Amino acid sequence: MERVALVLIDSGLMTVGARGDVSEPSPGLALIDGDRIAVGTEAVRHARSDPRRIHSRFWQELGNEPLGRPFPAHLRTSDLAHAHLTELWRSLGRQVDEAILVVPGTATGEQLALVLGTAAAAAIPARGLVDAAVAAAADRATRPRCLHLDLHLHRAVLTELVHGPQVVRGRVWEDDRTGVLRMHDVWARTVAGLFVRHTRFDPLHRAASEQLLYLRLPGLVEALGDGDAARCTIDSGGREHAIEVDRRSLVEASRDTVRALSGWALEHADPASTTLLVSRTMASIPGLVSRLADEAGFDVSVVHPAAAGSSALRHAGSIRSDEEALPFVTRLPGYDARPPGAVTVAVHPPGADGLPAPPTHLVIDGAARRITEAPIAVGAGAGSGDAVTVRRVGPRVVVEAPPGVRVAVNGQEVEAAAALVVGDRLTVDDAVDEVLLITTDPP
Repeated sequence: MERVALVLIDSGLMTVGARGDVSEPSPGLALIDGDRIAVGTEAVRHARSDPRRIHSRFWQELGNEPLGRPFPAHLRTSDLAHAHLTELWRSLGRQVDEAILVVPGTATGEQLALVLGTAAAAAIPARGLVDAAVAAAADRATRPRCLHLDLHLHRAVLTELVHGPQVVRGRVWEDDRTGVLRMHDVWARTVAGLFVRHTRFDPLHRAASEQLLYLRLPGLVEALGDGDAARCTIDSGGREHAIEVDRRSLVEASRDTVRALSGWALEHADPASTTLLVSRTMASIPGLVSRLADEAGFDVSVVHPAAAGSSALRHAGSIRSDEEALPFVTRLPGYDARPPGAVTVAVHPPGADGLPAPPTHLVIDGAARRITEAPIAVGAGAGSGDAVTVRRVGPRVVVEAPPGVRVAVNGQEVEAAAALVVGDRLTVDDAVDEVLLITTDPP
């Protein structure tokens, strides 16, 4: 069975396969020409030369309201999303059995329902729905408090995460003062000014050269991330116009945005105790990462664009469902960077990775059950949704308890979750029977 993740962030939708294949990001733009809808990179190629036929908010404003003039009266944002999903799915070029949908935490309940309905209409076998920030943070070593900062086409999104044996999403904030398209406008004006100053050629004077300038921007900004200057060329009127763009020019042009985003993060977290996960799209703003790390003092980690999709595939067992109404998963097993608490007793010496030997089985009523990533319910509530569970999380095995349920490891109560090693004994509430953690593998 083949499974893929579909990352539905409008700055660049992408597919991530279990074999490590990642598609090129497809921006959430649509070019509407009568009944024809072109999406993604094809729409981007005409965004500046034919702006009246471009729609760039259909993912952010996903709904069933008509688009309004100048677009055809029968079209809705859900129609554009359907066209985009259909193209994304078609681009896989192979048979796929199921998909995990990775969506931003800003989506409303109605929008999540529309995402699932649109995926079904596009013949996409969706079997899971997970928050993008939670997926991006899972399995990463961070401080217990974590923020995820992302940049969409028309807004910045900040997600609060609590990171321990589980990554749990908290509040989600959005700021519409900036976005990918607004930053492109800022950088285009800056580069155009440099062209005028050095060559007397204004690329914004004609639609064709303006379009070429905007198409050059992503590569130019990426090149400036690796060096102090980069060459930019534009062909117009049979002539090639070229300039050297220095990084300081774009840093200066982005200064107000960088200051606002840094201040926004500082409003919601103490840098001394917070890890800040920054998407690659957000990190492309010149000067932002250094401001957050060096001046604001955050522990900053830049997240690869495919991280959320890859993590969603790794944690498919915690996400996927065969129910028609898929639950929106906002917590996943996470990498707990804290050492095991004093309640655990190591029976075998640490392995080659330095971690205590993990149990392979737990024994309940004399029967041994293998521990996997799928949760095993234990205790009196094993048949309910509020059960205590044991599962494998990365290199460790953890016990997780819902609020109000008392769990003891080796006679000492633990709160919420704890790492386990071979030889540990669990008791739930006041039960007499114990659950024993064992290994069948040689130490």
